Amino acid sequence: MIPLLAGTTIWWVVMVCVGAINLAIAWTIFARIMRHRATTKWPVFPLILGVLFVTVACYRTVFVSSYPNRLAWFDTMFNSPLVIRSLALFAEISFISLIAWVLRRMPPIEDAPVLNIAPLFSVGCIATAQFFAFGGLITQFNWLFAVEESLWALAFIAITPVVVVRLRRHQPDDRRHRAFLIMMAVWCFGYLAFQLGYALPFEYYTHLTDGLRSIVFADALHQAVFNFTATHDFSTWGGAGFFIWHSGYFSLCSWMVIYSMTVPLASQARTQHTP
Repeated sequence: MIPLLAGTTIWWVVMVCVGAINLAIAWTIFARIMRHRATTKWPVFPLILGVLFVTVACYRTVFVSSYPNRLAWFDTMFNSPLVIRSLALFAEISFISLIAWVLRRMPPIEDAPVLNIAPLFSVGCIATAQFFAFGGLITQFNWLFAVEESLWALAFIAITPVVVVRLRRHQPDDRRHRAFLIMMAVWCFGYLAFQLGYALPFEYYTHLTDGLRSIVFADALHQAVFNFTATHDFSTWGGAGFFIWHSGYFSLCSWMVIYSMTVPLASQARTQHTP
């Protein structure tokens, strides 16, 4: 047990360092662009979204949490499942909104107009998923978490053809936009393979009826705020799967967001198509 506990502590220290570096980079980008915004006319919206996501991700590297299982890294209200879930709402909406913003700033796909609204549909999916996430946290009904995760999968199922079509057609031809599309293609296929091949069928759909019972909402809400278990135990957190997934969330997702903050403004073609 001692080596495992030491291993989780080392992992936590590394992730906190990664989160702190990501936060410093995001705020540096924000400050530099804002300093020269009068001449560059760079939009503030994606910068705010990026900084918001990376800030929450950094917070969550410190106060690691598994809100479906009500686990916390520290025995403090800063690590309360409801606090973490509330912060996750802002981070998740920022994440999908930034992706959608960049995709929508690219030239429209003229012969497939439905693909042009797919990024907005994905934002709607993630926004709707928040209701089920909070519902699952408060009630501990597993079917609510299953719906939340299904909506996440649906959001990136909608985005994937947009990314693939643009890459196949070399649209746009700007190098940084294309790098963004390649990054998104890797993310979409990797995430959907995990979500559809493992998480949904084996982690969520097989436990849909777990937790079903009569509840008193006021008491359930109180439990969601104050009733959690603080532990560093490897197996309690779910073993390697939990730490691999959260390592990606704390690092890869933040790197994606940081890059998305720096993607150039829309090409002239987009400007010409904007009424």
